[in-house]
Amino acid sequence: MSSVSTTYSSRQAESAASLLNPVRMIGNLWHRRGLIWQFAVREVQGRYKGSHLGVFWAMLNPLMTLAVFTFVFSAVMGVRWNRADAHENFMVYAAHLFIRLIAFNLFSESVNRAPTLITSNPNYVKKVVFPLEILPLSLIGSALFHAALSLVVLLVASAFGAGPLQPSLIFLPLCFVPLVLLTAGFSWLLASLGVFLRDIGNVVSVLVQLLFYLTPIIYPASNVPGWAQGIMRYNPMAMIVDNFGRVVNDGTQPDWTELGIITLISACVAIVGYAWFMKIKRAFADVI
Repeated sequence: MSSVSTTYSSRQAESAASLLNPVRMIGNLWHRRGLIWQFAVREVQGRYKGSHLGVFWAMLNPLMTLAVFTFVFSAVMGVRWNRADAHENFMVYAAHLFIRLIAFNLFSESVNRAPTLITSNPNYVKKVVFPLEILPLSLIGSALFHAALSLVVLLVASAFGAGPLQPSLIFLPLCFVPLVLLTAGFSWLLASLGVFLRDIGNVVSVLVQLLFYLTPIIYPASNVPGWAQGIMRYNPMAMIVDNFGRVVNDGTQPDWTELGIITLISACVAIVGYAWFMKIKRAFADVI
């Protein structure tokens, strides 16, 4: 009896270890890439189904948010991205703000919806062969679509005083890597926890809102008091949006040290989130 128990425990340990294997994770997701694409497209289509303006809302919503933030913080409160330039064009502030909003919105759009993702799709839970792990990635695919549209708007705005197109834009895809990995990790984790803790969605929405104001999006990191600079370093989104601003607005390369660190951290979060989701998803049907 003890030998059987030992064998079973070792198999369980091997299974947990294999789930933390990044090669296995990438292989599984790559194998499901067609399904991920289909669900991402369906996510976008379903979001604007029945709307008269359709996908135009994907550009209108961030533009309205940008207009309000630019008016309040630049025109009313006098925030300048370059404090040395008292006559800074408000379009310059808007450009710095917009690229950071694009990055943060990709994260918040996916993470805010993740806690209810599994419970709102009970039919898929009951299908034993359905790969539930692709559902959080469909959210990220939809968020990437909206980010791409917003980037087009930003590039067009650059022709109207927001700043010239920078050669450093070629590094922008690299900036998306840690953002997508971090978002995927948290989405898998929250999607699984949301099955058992139904109130977690309310907690997440509050924390994401707080994270927005604790990330240098509507203000430059240089405005943060010295005593808070150390705390800011522990905010992964701060490093991510900072590199977005570097390559889009400042015309410089990413901070390669920061980019390497945050990519490594984000990869670990993604692997752990995926492993946790895969390990616990067997219990979803019992709860739902």
